[in-house]
Amino acid sequence: MGTPYLEFRGIRLALAGQPVLAGIDLDVPAGALVSLVGASGAGKTTLLRLINRLVAPDAGQIRLNGMDIASTDAVSLRRGIGHAVQGGGLFPHWTVADNISAVPWLLGWSRDRRMARAAELMTMLELPAHLGPRFPGELSGGQASRVGLARALAASPKLLLLDEPFGALDPETRTSLADRLHSLHRAQGLTTLIVTHDLADALLRSDLMLVLDAGQIVASGPPAAIAANPHPAVRALLETPLAQARALAGLATP
Repeated sequence: MGTPYLEFRGIRLALAGQPVLAGIDLDVPAGALVSLVGASGAGKTTLLRLINRLVAPDAGQIRLNGMDIASTDAVSLRRGIGHAVQGGGLFPHWTVADNISAVPWLLGWSRDRRMARAAELMTMLELPAHLGPRFPGELSGGQASRVGLARALAASPKLLLLDEPFGALDPETRTSLADRLHSLHRAQGLTTLIVTHDLADALLRSDLMLVLDAGQIVASGPPAAIAANPHPAVRALLETPLAQARALAGLATP
């Protein structure tokens, strides 16, 4: 096998004296769609933040395409990585088109080229063209999430980091956007890491699934293998929504 596209070796991190990540070792192959699941506080978001150097580990090394990211310029590194968060994280006083083309603007693209790329991505993500001159406050939640994803893709990155990008959406909109993301991931040859609490989506769409608990990867592998022999942390994720549903329906816990 060739060198993994993304490598974690012995990653440890504590914040305010509390361990957040405790010995992360991981290989991510190029072109994989990787879902990170686990309870809140398990370390999923911190793992993403380490990749684009928004935080530095106390120990260990992360290599991207064979290069130690600690030896690269942090700003250049971030501009080469697509990143989207829940709700889109849009600039409220920029238009939709300008939000999408933010990274190309930082990279010095001409306005004509930026606007052409924004229009192309709006078409890809099924955003009506008339939304281009509007502002984020005029968008629905689903539209804002699409704009956030378009912005993450604008400079044609090879690595996409997504932190609960569809977490606040209704199930129908979330499924539609997840379908679109999966299609774009394959078509554009991306390597994608997505933090999600949607265990069903992770099981259905991922190439690789990582289960984090208390700052450690307690299970990793193809979703079918995870589902066949679920770690207790996975069982807890499955049982919580079922227990909530039973409570709402007035049913006793079996």
